[in-house]
Amino acid sequence: MKFKIINGPKREFDKRVPTENVITLSNLVRSLDPKETFLSDAYSDCYTLAIYSDEYSGVADFFIEGFLIYSLLFAKKFGYEEVLLHNPPAKILHQLQASQTELEISVVNYRYPKLNLGHLRAIKQDFDNIIYGQSNVKNELLASLYSMTNKGVHKPTVVMLYGPTGVGKTETAKFVSKVVNSKKKLFRKQLSMFHNENFMNYIFGDKSNSFAKDLLDRETNIILLDEFDKAHPMFYSAFYQLFDEGVYTDKFYELNLENTIIFCTSNYQSEKEIKKNLGAPIYSRFDNFIRFEGLSTDAKEAIIERVYEEELAKFNKNDQREIVELEIKNKLKSKIKSLNNAREIRKIMIQTMSYPLINKL
Repeated sequence: MKFKIINGPKREFDKRVPTENVITLSNLVRSLDPKETFLSDAYSDCYTLAIYSDEYSGVADFFIEGFLIYSLLFAKKFGYEEVLLHNPPAKILHQLQASQTELEISVVNYRYPKLNLGHLRAIKQDFDNIIYGQSNVKNELLASLYSMTNKGVHKPTVVMLYGPTGVGKTETAKFVSKVVNSKKKLFRKQLSMFHNENFMNYIFGDKSNSFAKDLLDRETNIILLDEFDKAHPMFYSAFYQLFDEGVYTDKFYELNLENTIIFCTSNYQSEKEIKKNLGAPIYSRFDNFIRFEGLSTDAKEAIIERVYEEELAKFNKNDQREIVELEIKNKLKSKIKSLNNAREIRKIMIQTMSYPLINKL
């Protein structure tokens, strides 16, 4: 029996799953139901058992505890000769490791792109066209990331982006992710939601839904922990080892996040305020703190120009002609002192564009 462990994003696992003669764990379990006899016949001659990371939570605990025994037992019924496992839990890994002398086991680890000098040049070149009015951030950011391009450096770089709301903190993380992983989704978690017991299970380990599992499934090595300051302080201890070594463990999973950039955002106004509110243990684990300033008039005007073009393009041609005649850009620029941030500018822009059009309804 062959066992192949594939660690990484789902799309990488999909590439290795055959298109024919394959049964998934969900279909295997369903076909064991006496009421689903037609499924049992349909999957009676499969070569491959493919188990996706989302499927482990759908089976009973005893199956996970005795995975190796059950997988060999069911192979006789369904005929499969290889098992493909996508990001398996630690309990399954330990069973396979204990029997590796008797089984044919291989491991494929997805290699996330390592930051290189080309990425830094792209960030330097395009930063001011994406993030307005934060030139100091650009230099601080490049200095924070530069060491990751050196040989032998694998530890995550953990950076706190702090300052007023709506001035480019989240957009900076998105921009870096797009440069390093152009077509892949940024791993983003909104920590302001992490307050109740459900999120405690999510952070410290849950069979069906966990932070560790989501990290294993991630598409990019850029991680954004948004609104880090709004999470309950009890969660900070979960990040100590992750920030220090790139290692994260919970009750079900073990993973290593080498060559990872971890961005955290907050609305604090100074490092002193960050240390006071987050506490010294987590504060000391950040590699750098980068302050974002309030937007200047020039920065606000540049944002108005960009947002105007982006939002205008979403309307049909007839609506666009009417909107252009309203000279919305100039009207917003005349009230620029009352506009505080990019989020507010976009909200007002959308409302100002849409409101006159309702007369046509």
